[in-house]
Amino acid sequence: MNRLIIVSLALVGLGLGACGGARVEATVSTPAPVLVQTTAVQCVEQWVHMPMLINFPTGGSELDAQNRAILQEMVSTAQGRTDIRRVRVEGHTDTCGNEMNNMQLSQNRAVTVANELVVMGVPREMLETVGYGSAQPRANEDCEGRTEELSQQTNRRVEFSLNVCR
Repeated sequence: MNRLIIVSLALVGLGLGACGGARVEATVSTPAPVLVQTTAVQCVEQWVHMPMLINFPTGGSELDAQNRAILQEMVSTAQGRTDIRRVRVEGHTDTCGNEMNNMQLSQNRAVTVANELVVMGVPREMLETVGYGSAQPRANEDCEGRTEELSQQTNRRVEFSLNVCR
């Protein structure tokens, strides 16, 4: 539109000049470029432990309906957050049994939970798994007498750590 007006004024100016009238000079000025400075949002990534436990039966790595419901709640809550960069799924076992078997069992538990999270919509590239075996017990237990079943159940778990941008 502005160009049309400028061209019209130029033509009128030429016409007036040809008829002996005042000459109108048409000038076109272009605005100076505006520098836009963008600043990338910087953050500090930090691992934060999430106080949520997924418990398992002795020697097992299967998820039951209750654990699936807990995971679904966690996924629903996390979907509204933009600060989560990664999720570490950490498998654990009780201290009973062979430690080599416990390491494999703890890894299986972490992988089972991670696979379920993918089914629930968490991108696989956001997840990492680690099995700690019985190296990080939350409670003391007596494997021989089975007097502390609750402690063993507490140790047979998967926990989560989140890498967040703060």
